[in-house]
Amino acid sequence: MSVVRRDDTGAVPTIGGVAVPDLSAGLGAVVWVAAVAAGALGTVPRALALAPLVLVPLGVGMAGHGPFPGPAGRCLRAAVWCQPVGALLLTASLALDVVGPVAAALAAPWLLVTGLLGLAALARTAERGGVALPETAIDAGLAYVSVAAVALLLYHLDITFYFGPTIILLTAVHFHYAGFVLPVVTGLTGRSGHLDSPLWRSLVGVILAGPAIIAIGISFSPLIEVVAVGGFTVAVALFGWFVLLRIAPTRSRRQAVLLGASAVALPLSMALALGYGVATFSGLALGLDIATMVALHGSLNAFGFALLGLVGWRLEVP
Repeated sequence: MSVVRRDDTGAVPTIGGVAVPDLSAGLGAVVWVAAVAAGALGTVPRALALAPLVLVPLGVGMAGHGPFPGPAGRCLRAAVWCQPVGALLLTASLALDVVGPVAAALAAPWLLVTGLLGLAALARTAERGGVALPETAIDAGLAYVSVAAVALLLYHLDITFYFGPTIILLTAVHFHYAGFVLPVVTGLTGRSGHLDSPLWRSLVGVILAGPAIIAIGISFSPLIEVVAVGGFTVAVALFGWFVLLRIAPTRSRRQAVLLGASAVALPLSMALALGYGVATFSGLALGLDIATMVALHGSLNAFGFALLGLVGWRLEVP
């Protein structure tokens, strides 16, 4: 079994003709199922662990189908090789379910992986020198995921500032899904070549800025949170409509089913997020507490939108 290193076009490395990210995602899926079956992961850690074990390698592998020249390609390949170890250690840190230096040390390698992805995005942006929306969206996802790694490290170190530890942990979840998966899926959708309109470009802009603005609102202002979540919800709902009606019909039947199901799950999960933001700002009892949001919003995001969407695109990468 030989390792094949591709050239500086940015193609991901392979082992025995199979892309390393695909092998990592397959191994990660086995580890995730085993950990869940053994009861080693709680509800929030279960959703969080799915991202580095399965979703990030899938997304990074497909991102690597685009141009990653020079330093960007080298950073991407280094991240690909480090990702399986980082993901396994991160999962172990979540399984410990403790705060302290041991859990933090286990989570720290994921910061290296995401830092390499962020450097790849920065180098590629500088090399490109312009705004190509699909590639800009993918670069944003590669950059945002570093925030998730920092948040998880802070959680394990019990550095929560004026938030509770649950909010810090949910920030790590937020930037793996809304910060990484959504921009990468948006970029892959744009790469399919069927979308080019002022409305589409506006939606991409909101999707890329939304996770950061929502995080700012959660941190400092319920009003900003409600406005940001409202605009973000509209944008992702329209994005789902674009995928369902304009992208899915152009793809093969299996891919169309998965992309369509992912597109339907996305606005449903964001409607719940909007309801939670309104309830937080207004004080209305809408029955959307943290536990309910984790169960409903989290499941729709993790298994409905993210997993189905990334697996769907992996069937035929644009």
